[in-house]
Order: sequence, then C-alpha cells, then structure tokens
Amino acid sequence: MRFRKVLSAIVVVLSLTSSVAFAQPETVTVSQDSPEQQQYQAAVKSYVENFVKDAYAPYYVINSIQLSTSDFTIDQGKLTTRVNVSLNKTLKAKSVNELPYVKGLNSKLNSLKLSRAAYVNDAEQVINDKIQDLEQYIGTSTDQNDSFRVTADIIDNQLDLNNAKFEFLNGLVEWIPATYFIPESETAIAKNAEADLANDITVNRNYAVKQEASAIQPLATVKYDRLAARDYANKYTSEVTSSLGYDTSKWNPNYAWHTESGGVDCANYVSQAIYAGGIPKDSTWKPESTAWVNTGRNISNGLKQYMVDTKGYFYKTTKGGTSAGGFISAVNYSHVMFIVANDGVTMLFSAHTNDRLKASFANFSSSSYEFYYVNSSYL
Repeated sequence: MRFRKVLSAIVVVLSLTSSVAFAQPETVTVSQDSPEQQQYQAAVKSYVENFVKDAYAPYYVINSIQLSTSDFTIDQGKLTTRVNVSLNKTLKAKSVNELPYVKGLNSKLNSLKLSRAAYVNDAEQVINDKIQDLEQYIGTSTDQNDSFRVTADIIDNQLDLNNAKFEFLNGLVEWIPATYFIPESETAIAKNAEADLANDITVNRNYAVKQEASAIQPLATVKYDRLAARDYANKYTSEVTSSLGYDTSKWNPNYAWHTESGGVDCANYVSQAIYAGGIPKDSTWKPESTAWVNTGRNISNGLKQYMVDTKGYFYKTTKGGTSAGGFISAVNYSHVMFIVANDGVTMLFSAHTNDRLKASFANFSSSSYEFYYVNSSYL
C-alpha cells in the first residue's frame, strides 16, 4: 500500500513537471544567416525603427535611417540582440523661437522683467548666446548613431515583442529602459530651460565675483574654439558596435593610445579635443600627464580638477546649459565624453573606449552625470 502511494505521488509530480515544461518557450537553435534568423532580425529591426520614428516625430524629420544587428544569440527559447541605428534628422522648427527650449528661456526672461528682478541684462546675454548657438541647427541635418538591445521569448517560432525587454545604450556601458530615449515633452523642456537660465545667471555672477577678487584671472590670450574642438572629436573616433569597444585605426596616431585594461582612453581623447579647441598645454596638463589622461573621478588631480578647479576654463552646469565643446563626466564610475551637439531637444556626444560617434545622451538619471561647459571669458 505504501509503495502504491509513493508511486502515485511520483506520477503526480511527473505530470506537474511535464505540464510546466510544456508551458515554457520553445528552445530554438538556428544556424548563422538561416531563414529563421533573418526573419527574427527583420522583425526586431522593424520594431526598433518604428520606435525611433515615433519617438522623434514631434520634433524631427527623419531623412534617412539604417539599422543593423550584432551580438545576436538565441538560447533556451530567448533571443537577445543589439540593434544599431544610424540616422539623419532635421529639426521641424523653422526658427529658434519655435523651439520649446527657447520658449522657456523667453518665458523666464519676461517674468524677470515684470518683477523688475536684478540681473535682467545677464539673462538677456545668456539667452542671446544660447539662441546664437541653436541657430546652427535650424534647417541643418544632423547624423546620429545609437544602439538598442532587445530580449524576447520565441514562442511557436514567433518573437513575443509585446513583452520584450527593450533597452538603450547610454554613455559607456549603461543599458537603460529604451523609453528614456524619447525626448521630453515641450512643457518639460521649457521648464528645464527656465531652471537652466536661473542656474547660468548664478554661475556667471559667481564667476564675475571671483574675477573681481582675483581668485581667477582669465588669460586674455586664451580663446577656445569649441566648434574646432567638436570637429576634432568627431574626426578621431567612430561608432564601434563590436565587443572590443574601440577601433584605433580612427584614432590620432600622433598621441599615445591607452588600450590597456580593456581600453582607458576616454580622458586622453577629451583632452585632445579641448587642446584642438585652443586651451594651451602647460607643465601640469600635457600629453601623458595625470591631468591629461585621468578623468579625475577617483583622484584629486585629473582632467576635471585642472579644467574646472585649477584653471577655471570650464564650469559645472546643467545638461540643457551645455553646448558642443563641453564634456560629460560620469559620477558612479570613471568616464568622460565630449559633447558634439545640443539642439535644445537632443544632446549628442562622441567618446573613446568605448568608441562612440554622435551618440545621443538620454534623459536618464541626471544625478549620475555632471556636465561642464567653457566659461564665456574664453569664447
């Protein structure tokens, strides 16, 4: 009797186990470039393309878009692939005054005038500088490169994209929810602009006070051509989607390359771009010096400390307050990226290790990054 009960229990367990196993997604093994794989790749690329076009529809005309896949795997009925997007876009705005960022700046300026607040002239100067910068993007097409990652179950030989895990590559190796790729609403952008204006006024006034106190004396002979720095940054990198993360054939051969430890060339690259823009070398900041090749995140005498604290060439600001020629510094790890565009809707950066070229920087966890831009005294 006892044996019969045990046998019955085993049958029940086996039945339950079989039913659970039957409900799991089917394990599919496909050969390279098989019809099944091509079908899955086409479905994923279409999924990502539609997402990007919908995300940018309020602000941009997409002139062209190309997609490719890499790191394509299928394991235990689950597909994972990276989808690389290269696009060319143009702002829909016909003038800078149509941009929500400029609308926010002007709204804040009007409030300051109505309240007869101090520093109205400072606000007008900040706005004029920003408008002059944004005018270059009106009617001009811009290239952009981004990477997404899709993880989806394969059920009955079909991809379940409705329940897929969809991510966007932000910065170095930070895969974040793809929804953060979507530009903010016009209202949110305008509010950010108002806050940015208040911040820039404060920064400019504080800098002026330091100058008067001789804490920082701008060097009259130093002028920073931020667009020359931008052009250098875009010339000496590329969008690398392979696991290696860099392509030294695109790097400047006149400088040392730091490919050790998987690649640690980010600060070296940003320093090169800043130097190309006109910031002079000295005994502290020169090729292969600590201030040149180290971000300053984990030490006290790196690139950030030299450019911001020691020389005062750059200052900490907001994402919206930064234009091409500035740089981004990660807070939670040691990495810097060079800003090559900011049209009031989307910021683009280029970088080394991992190599990125005109990649968008998402609206995600701004507290995890710091943004630096050149002081107006050097423009």
